[in-house]
Amino acid sequence: MAHGETESLDEDVSLAFTQEIARTALASLHPLQEDLAEWISRLLGVEITNSTFIDSLSNGVLLCQLAQLIQDKINEHCSKNQNNNNIPQKRIRFRERAPDGSFIARDNVATFLSWCRDIGLADTCLFETDDLVLQKGPKNVTVCIYELARLGCKYDIEPPALLKLEREIEREEQNPRPPSVKKKKKAGKLDQEVQSIAKDCHIDIHRVSEGRYNICDKLVFIRMLRGKHVMVRVGGGWDTLEHYLVRHEPTSIARFSRNITTEMGEPVSDDFFVVRGRYKSERT
Repeated sequence: MAHGETESLDEDVSLAFTQEIARTALASLHPLQEDLAEWISRLLGVEITNSTFIDSLSNGVLLCQLAQLIQDKINEHCSKNQNNNNIPQKRIRFRERAPDGSFIARDNVATFLSWCRDIGLADTCLFETDDLVLQKGPKNVTVCIYELARLGCKYDIEPPALLKLEREIEREEQNPRPPSVKKKKKAGKLDQEVQSIAKDCHIDIHRVSEGRYNICDKLVFIRMLRGKHVMVRVGGGWDTLEHYLVRHEPTSIARFSRNITTEMGEPVSDDFFVVRGRYKSERT
């Protein structure tokens, strides 16, 4: 096979991997947004779903209302403890009639982001205005709201379901179960779902104990979110198991078959494999 054809096939394989990672990355946001949609709906008395999550927030109104709710909780906490923690105590001014994509919507989002900085959220946790108004960065918006929810926990605001799982894992890390409790039990729904996904991705996952698994010699915590999403604890955040495996699978093999012509003019079948290894995962 000519060198140019080999390079073309290599590019096709790279594109296929990139598209698969992009697809699973987008899908991995759905359970996170569903969790946050339920949380915001409960706190503000509105109705948001996974499918309407970004649309519902894009004009900044609900985010400013959420900010005011958290600000009120901060004010209440500071008043009781006679300590302001250097956090400004103020009303958040925004305009409730803000058409999507308008300058008013941008002002509302900018007000929300400014308030986030005032209460101490790091710039690395924030998003750009266009990430929400023009919906260019839904992941950045999702990460920011989760950080806000973590802050809210300090002021007695009930967290989203995923943050409750974080607390559960933190308690387990601080107080490991005694050996007698760590004995392998009969596989439950979580383990069945984990093994099903592992089989689809052609990767071996070994159960260490309840909620703990070994993936490619790395110990990870896995939990079931809302009874239907299999989530992996990754660093300071979460990922779906499917997306995690796509990004961390040790090798991927693609087989290609093509007909080529020899120097003698004879057509022959040419089969070959392209093997790609991932030796270091990218940061998210």
